[in-house]
Amino acid sequence: MTPDTAGAFELNPMPPVPPRDQVDALVAASSRTHGHLCPGQVIGVRMAILGLGLLGYPCPLTYPEIKNIVGVVEIERCLADAVATASGLRFGRGSLKLVNLGLLAASFGEIASGRGVRVRSRDQARALAREYAPGAANDHQAQTEAYTIMPDAELFEVSRVELRLPPNEMPGVRPEKVPCAQCGVLVRSGQARGRDGKNLCPVCAGDAYFTKQEMVEL
Repeated sequence: MTPDTAGAFELNPMPPVPPRDQVDALVAASSRTHGHLCPGQVIGVRMAILGLGLLGYPCPLTYPEIKNIVGVVEIERCLADAVATASGLRFGRGSLKLVNLGLLAASFGEIASGRGVRVRSRDQARALAREYAPGAANDHQAQTEAYTIMPDAELFEVSRVELRLPPNEMPGVRPEKVPCAQCGVLVRSGQARGRDGKNLCPVCAGDAYFTKQEMVEL
């Protein structure tokens, strides 16, 4: 799908608010996985329901439909765990990606067609929380309760998108393993770095997230 046609597809109609029993069940499952209940959990669950629903998919995804969807979360916080639990997409299967932009947002793309939607949390939803949960003891409780029942239109901003993920990062793709010319370790997932005509692992290429020190004897 080209950028000129990416926004031309129709979206599946959604109710203003998803069924309460669906939200409650997925929030409870997410809270168990994440370790506690918080507003971010509810936001992530609602994002997954809305994003997948707009593309015409159930939440959580079922088989074989789950093999046709890739998701991207834009922050490494509570929301990411909630999207994973609610949608069924997983980092370990390559169907869920983290592109840390520091934003409360997630995108969902249909691999076969290229259709995609991005769902971003509206900042003003915080200010509306007390209107939906007037009896809450504090802001944390108000947001947690309000985000469960707040209409999607007040909670989220949605846009059609075309996901720009490298081919080697698409679910199911298994690029050839390449040995590092310097240390010999096998580099997977297409992450070898070309340096002076040689394939290097990210560590030997200087692209690691750590500074290597001495080896440890086991």
